[in-house]
Amino acid sequence: MILEQQLKNILPVPGKTNLDWYLFYMMAKEYQGKPMCEVGIGNGGSCLTLAELTDKLHLIDSWHQTWAKEPVQDMFENLNHPAVFIDSKSIEVSSKQIQKYSFVHLDANKSYLETYDDLTFYSTHCSGIICVDDYLQSMWPEVTRATDDFVHRTNWRRILIGNHQVFLSKKSEIKALQEIIMHFPVVISKKEVYLTYGELPTDKLFTKFLNAENNKQYTWHRTAYSRINKANED
Repeated sequence: MILEQQLKNILPVPGKTNLDWYLFYMMAKEYQGKPMCEVGIGNGGSCLTLAELTDKLHLIDSWHQTWAKEPVQDMFENLNHPAVFIDSKSIEVSSKQIQKYSFVHLDANKSYLETYDDLTFYSTHCSGIICVDDYLQSMWPEVTRATDDFVHRTNWRRILIGNHQVFLSKKSEIKALQEIIMHFPVVISKKEVYLTYGELPTDKLFTKFLNAENNKQYTWHRTAYSRINKANED
């Protein structure tokens, strides 16, 4: 299993907190076996988790930043798992290149305009849930502002807010969300579910996520902190 190898730190893990990673997996699992899409691939951690759930996977990235396509592509080939790689900036993708997805993970642009444009475009190609990464992430405040404005101007709504990600949907009945409400400490306001302080589940799967070693996982905070420390040492 791909996920099992991630939990054992054999394969790359998503750049998320352990809790966010679990929520991401559970919400995507709502649409197991159905078409999914990730925009902004990075080291491949998040798309590998999606690959655990579907073989109908589109991966969109321009590969113009620090991450390289080849290692991610090699992982999928070694796993013998199908994935369609679309080499393009998120907002330059043609509708002919993509399809209707049940789950979309947006983790590419961090500016207000580009985030808003991504939401506008990919929402027309999603029938289920959109997960926006870096929501409420202090390093990328415009992601939050753009997402909130998009929600206020459309019929998409925030259904679940995690540590640094938010799940959007137009649907009201989502089984995975109900499971999270039943087993996690949450606050519900205007039909929006927020994780809060309290006793966490003790089931085997969640415990694996919680105890997974994420020492190799990057976070923007950790990267920035490391660079500052190195600069001070120099």
